[in-house]
Amino acid sequence: MLWRKALTYWRSILVACAIAYGCLLRKPLYTLPPIEHGDRWAHWLAFMVLALVLQWDSKIAGLNNGPRWLVVALLPMLYGGLLEVIQEKYFYPRTGDWMDWVADVVGVVFGIGLWWIGEKIYERRMGK
Repeated sequence: MLWRKALTYWRSILVACAIAYGCLLRKPLYTLPPIEHGDRWAHWLAFMVLALVLQWDSKIAGLNNGPRWLVVALLPMLYGGLLEVIQEKYFYPRTGDWMDWVADVVGVVFGIGLWWIGEKIYERRMGK
């Protein structure tokens, strides 16, 4: 039964795999536009999307608000830190950067904030 519950999170797993693929490539497939701190913006955006998709999947899975917020906040933050450590230790010439992890955390917080605002707007429009 646990695997069926896990299948509810297929979107989140897909986004997490795409993030890992992008972070762990030895040579990136793309060149970021010449934006100052473009790499940080990419981390921010990726983890904001992960938080939003994880929030959606957790709601579909029926997690209550308390545990859902913990899952949505902590898992992506830990995942981002883990990716930075793995990148540093095993994927030379890539390096782990704690400022990338900070961008991941900020992206997660921003994604949670967007979800919360969207939920409040929806509730107000639906008269809840």
